[in-house]
Amino acid sequence: MKTHLTSKQQKVLDAVKEFQRVNNQIPSYKDLADALGYSSVNSIQQFINVLAEKKYLEVEKAKGIKSINTGRKQEKELVSIPLLGRVACGAPLLAVENIEGYISVSKELIKNRPNNYFFLKAHGESMNDAGIDDNDLLLIESQSIANPSEIVLALIDDEATVKYYKPQKDYVVLLPKSKDDKYKPIVISKDFSIQGVVRRVVKIND
Repeated sequence: MKTHLTSKQQKVLDAVKEFQRVNNQIPSYKDLADALGYSSVNSIQQFINVLAEKKYLEVEKAKGIKSINTGRKQEKELVSIPLLGRVACGAPLLAVENIEGYISVSKELIKNRPNNYFFLKAHGESMNDAGIDDNDLLLIESQSIANPSEIVLALIDDEATVKYYKPQKDYVVLLPKSKDDKYKPIVISKDFSIQGVVRRVVKIND
């Protein structure tokens, strides 16, 4: 059973979690000493030993911190997924595929295939009736095919947009779903490709 932490112990635990979140790996004692401004690792090691005794961490004597105990699942089961720019949910907007950062998600959520997933930030209101609002984060599975009625990341003449996918015999319809009727379906027959399928919407305030 976990016991109460002092403010200094909590600060060290928070530093461990933050390092793992940013770097997708557990920090060494030296990493923590540098992050917290300690001149040696001895004090850090003492804090880590206490955190291990209180069941907040698992430690291997020869290697240092092994994992972080959350009470429900190990944070080592998290993986960092890149956030790549913004994508239109109105008129198509050129996708800027520069990595803006990383977002940690459960390996179970991405089927243990982190290289197949990325995040994009939604822009516009053409999909707000489907639960996608401006600035929402979209977890996208990278693939070139999709099932009818899935929400896809589509590329049209090098411009990306998110819409419902409605394939027809000789053309494709990309359907918006908005509370504003100014957004109209996009009908295309060429210069079109699917870049991925939206698997989860993360509200920016969640």
